[in-house]
Amino acid sequence: MLCAATLGSPVCADLSQQFELSFQGQFFPSLSLDSNDIQEQFFAGVEAEFISDFESDYLIGTFLPYGRIASAGGDMNHVDIRELNLLYTQDKWEGIVGISRVFWGVTESGHLVDIINQTDQLEGFDGEDKLGQTMIRISRLFDQNTVDLYVLPGFREREFLLSDQPLALPFPVSNDKPLYGADNEAQHVDFALRLSGYQGMADYGLSWFSGTSRDPEFIIQPSGAYRPRYPLIHQVGLDLQLTLDSWLWKLEAIHRTFESDTITDDFTAVIGGTEYTIYGLAAALFDLGLLAEWHGDNREDHTTVPMQNDLFTGMRASFSDTQSSEFLAGIFSDLDDGSNSVRVEASRRILDDARITLEAQSFVNVDSRNALSYLKSSDFVLLSLQLFF
Repeated sequence: MLCAATLGSPVCADLSQQFELSFQGQFFPSLSLDSNDIQEQFFAGVEAEFISDFESDYLIGTFLPYGRIASAGGDMNHVDIRELNLLYTQDKWEGIVGISRVFWGVTESGHLVDIINQTDQLEGFDGEDKLGQTMIRISRLFDQNTVDLYVLPGFREREFLLSDQPLALPFPVSNDKPLYGADNEAQHVDFALRLSGYQGMADYGLSWFSGTSRDPEFIIQPSGAYRPRYPLIHQVGLDLQLTLDSWLWKLEAIHRTFESDTITDDFTAVIGGTEYTIYGLAAALFDLGLLAEWHGDNREDHTTVPMQNDLFTGMRASFSDTQSSEFLAGIFSDLDDGSNSVRVEASRRILDDARITLEAQSFVNVDSRNALSYLKSSDFVLLSLQLFF
């Protein structure tokens, strides 16, 4: 029970809490042992979640802090407030104020439409980790649809790995203050609108975003370093999933336009594909999903834009054991130059309150003109142990 004094009267609320302690080891077997490169690094992190309903039928408060320390120290140490917000719900209305995270998207191998939160580049190579974003969200629920309006004050710049770190960009990033397309820079207020819902076999989302791009451009400086610049953009997006028996058909598409003084051209990008699930294999031991997704992008600079004409194929095994074991393996193939990247993810619950996970990625026969050519010697294996209490 949590109590606080309000105008002289105590207000009490039930408080639920959960903690996650994680230990990680990341290894880079392709880097030479006699070089100055980092062949291994270790991390320890803690994430807490506090939720209170304030003894109200309409109000929920959430606080989710996160912190990590790294064996490399310095900028690899990391602290963030993932969520700190109040959610109000009544009838068919919802409102949230504070720091929160929002996810949009349906495809497995990428998320084009997911634009609200900044990518936490220090946490993972795949871009799945996101920083908390200050927001006001107002939602109206209809029978089969929801309309969400977002007001996004303040902007969070992306943090980049130092040049001596594995998986870092192939050029030095300036430590100077980043550049912005907006006159009021990081204080620019962004807006977003999304209509989502379902109709029969279709789940869909239509989105619009106007504000500071989460993806920076890079402007070369006289020193030879590159300075991030965050232009103003307008983006419309569509995510669509059709369910037909054992088939899932998925699509994400965006069209992004830029305001003046930008080095990036307007573009359209798409991810489309399917997942077919075979249920109850090996005496109902596991279900097997077969995946195929194509990435397209109409920008023609292969040296800076990945996933212009690429195919992802993979399989996912979801086991029916009490340990909730999962396995995913896939390969990204560039259909223009033959470059390949293989990724494996696996997880399994151990004991009662712990989970062990594995992530591995290898870059195979990467063409020197490919945007990912700088990663050709950056194969890695990431082992994680998560403890929940």
